[in-house]
Amino acid sequence: MKHKLFMDPVYDEFVMIEKGGIGEKIISSPLMQRLRYIRQLGPCYFVYPGAEHTRFQHSLGVYWLVTKAFGFLKKKGYTVDENLKFNVQIAALTHDLGHSPYSHALERKIVPYNHEELTLKALEMLEAEGTVKSEIVKQVKQIIKKEFSVPFGHQLISSQLDCDRLDYLRRDAFHTGVSFGKVDVNRILASIEIADDNLVWNYKGFNALESYVMSRYQMYWTVYFHPVNISAQVLLQKMLKRLRILLSSGTEVEMDALLKETIKTKNVEKFFMLTDASIISSVYQFTLSKDPILKDLGSRFVKRYFFRAIEIESPQIVLEAREKLIDRGFDPEYYMDVIEPSKVAYSYYSPEKLDAILVKMNDRIEEVSNIAPTDALKALSRRVKKALLFIPPEVELK
Repeated sequence: MKHKLFMDPVYDEFVMIEKGGIGEKIISSPLMQRLRYIRQLGPCYFVYPGAEHTRFQHSLGVYWLVTKAFGFLKKKGYTVDENLKFNVQIAALTHDLGHSPYSHALERKIVPYNHEELTLKALEMLEAEGTVKSEIVKQVKQIIKKEFSVPFGHQLISSQLDCDRLDYLRRDAFHTGVSFGKVDVNRILASIEIADDNLVWNYKGFNALESYVMSRYQMYWTVYFHPVNISAQVLLQKMLKRLRILLSSGTEVEMDALLKETIKTKNVEKFFMLTDASIISSVYQFTLSKDPILKDLGSRFVKRYFFRAIEIESPQIVLEAREKLIDRGFDPEYYMDVIEPSKVAYSYYSPEKLDAILVKMNDRIEEVSNIAPTDALKALSRRVKKALLFIPPEVELK
């Protein structure tokens, strides 16, 4: 069997794809190639200049980790159906096909679907063009929707500890330069086991599992929820909001023609021709707009003159900000936002325990925080309640 090799600097090894196989055909498709032009972390490059990596790189990484996971299972004597293995690998490769330009920053802002729904539509397009057979698409869609008959199939890609999260934590840490996201991926994958068709992890890998949860917490608050990153996202969202108002009123706006048509028609096929370049090209044109709001928002983005973040200690500050904005001639609809960047590293208290990290210890299986020697994991699972107010930096509050 011959393979196509993609060198991955994150793992310092080759990702291997069978030549002439369905995987290679998917990679060569315009739907997959589009991911080369969508940054994994959206506008986070304004904070971490190295964060220029793409959804394409991440998709290959998730595919490779899933492949390695099956390899570890085989070495441990687990027999996995080859069709099941193949379908999970294809799901790993295609799971992010539906991402918007600038990733999560503009999810549902261009067309009214989230990236999971759009991924399912992308799979249907691959089927229609003959790249992937209908039976494979059916199975892959079940995996992505978490409706697969064998739970560990979708748990490998979407759960509290999966190959998707393992890759993006490690990859994002690599490209941003932060140290705490460098999860010991191989040690975790070497701990993989199956019990009653569910994914479990051997207690021998506990230290790596605990480190993963801590790394996830730190990555969210240091990278994903960095105030400048959120502020850049707010500006993009405000521009799209203003753009919709202008287009619906019949106002002519100079911008990327395909993006304009997609927003107007909500055409999904045209959506899959949009990339980060469609957005940034439009933003630069907005700086020349006759509409003062769109022109100002576009200019702020281009000049990196973002809204500043203020932690909300009482509701009064929001009311004060609104009054000050109006006094200064700013429309609060476009110049103010309240964001609650709360994300737990791991929800151990999930009632159904569907996504719990299960650890095999001797002859019993326990949720990971129950066997931890300290309460560190339980503490990390508590939701951090923080609300941030974003307003132009020139607007002063008391």
